[in-house]
Amino acid sequence: MRYWIKTPGIIPLIFLRLLWRFSANKPIVYLTFDDGPNDSTTTDILKILEKEKIKGTFFCIGNNVVKNPELFQEIIEKGHSVGNHSMSHINGWKVTKNKYLEDIEKAAEIIKSNLFRPPYGKLNFSSTSQLKKKFEIVMWDINSGDFDKTLSYSQVIENVLKNARNGSIIVLHDNKKFKHLTLNALMPIIKGLKKKGFAMEAIPFNL
Repeated sequence: MRYWIKTPGIIPLIFLRLLWRFSANKPIVYLTFDDGPNDSTTTDILKILEKEKIKGTFFCIGNNVVKNPELFQEIIEKGHSVGNHSMSHINGWKVTKNKYLEDIEKAAEIIKSNLFRPPYGKLNFSSTSQLKKKFEIVMWDINSGDFDKTLSYSQVIENVLKNARNGSIIVLHDNKKFKHLTLNALMPIIKGLKKKGFAMEAIPFNL
């Protein structure tokens, strides 16, 4: 499995229209959670965030919102941001532009947000201009690796704490497949970030 823990600096310079990181002026980082909501991890993640008095951003799959509307509403009611992660976790590199946009628009009917994150980070680039009319396309500069079952949760923690910097957007998951790694790593990540002097906030809807 090949992926970057820290997004190479050249990538945001090439893809300028995507959001990779916020301003470095303040010691604030942004924890984001992809793929929820679900009845296996969402509630536990929300409890941890509430206990630590921080806010996060949940990029939700439309089909999962349909299955778990109460959990989706709970995310919003607790003051977290939500974003569109497509209806079916569609891979933008494997479908046509029209198919891709249709899937995202279907999710937009139930996920009222101007934030969008492409599943797998694989954006259908021919659709970028059209998506930008409606969405802020949110990528990341730190990938925790919590989806990688070859890692221990201590490695996931290190991936985040070693690379976090002012304005970082950090990818974690709200996915039952990765429950063990995410839930074991999340609290130590939050405490470690606090120890380093970082605040954690939700990505605002209207950037």
